[in-house]
Amino acid sequence: MAYNAWFQCINGCPGEFDLREVIYRCPTCGDLLEVQHDMDALRSRSAAAWIQLFDDRYRRNIYPYGSGVWGKKEWVVPFIDNENIVSMYEGNSNLLWADRYGKQLHVEDLWIKQCGNSHTGSFKDLGMTVLVSVVKEMMAGGAPIDAVACASSGDTSAALGAYCAAAGIPAVVLLPKDKVSVAQLVQQPHDGHAVLHVVTHDDPGACNRIFTQFHATSRKTDVGNNGQ
Repeated sequence: MAYNAWFQCINGCPGEFDLREVIYRCPTCGDLLEVQHDMDALRSRSAAAWIQLFDDRYRRNIYPYGSGVWGKKEWVVPFIDNENIVSMYEGNSNLLWADRYGKQLHVEDLWIKQCGNSHTGSFKDLGMTVLVSVVKEMMAGGAPIDAVACASSGDTSAALGAYCAAAGIPAVVLLPKDKVSVAQLVQQPHDGHAVLHVVTHDDPGACNRIFTQFHATSRKTDVGNNGQ
């Protein structure tokens, strides 16, 4: 069974757009796009069969399926070539038993998912593996992409830097001056990417405007303003 996914307007405007297309807004209404999947194809496999497949892949060393993201590849980007997937086996972070906190909340057996137990310290790694993998797939198909760029307050830029470094793709990050933690900041230059500090003390929208101008005059693709 062939699985598929595409971009579609959140308001239901007509049109389906390839996930490898550089598009951010619905061309009809200007609103956001979301990823849609061929649900009929996904339903062709039973729930029990999906559970068995995911269990068989869980934490295995068969690339890239040991990843908590790519172990469910059919539900993420089903058509991407495995050789273009950029993964550091993100996801599958621990459930932590919160015994004392559970008692405070009168919850008998409380467990907390800590997605910050990841390579760059935030859950953004889970999405960034998908973004950079799709970019690598686009580049393999001949798309003229020189770099990936984002405007970020920290977490997105750290994840972008790490995954672009793993893929060998240049990255450019715009950071608001004096608004990013040292732990987040040191990751970008360490990964060898261009870091631009933007003074935003009196103008919090400066990063986004510079980012928009930067994208309009370049061949770079981008993660989006504020990492969205």
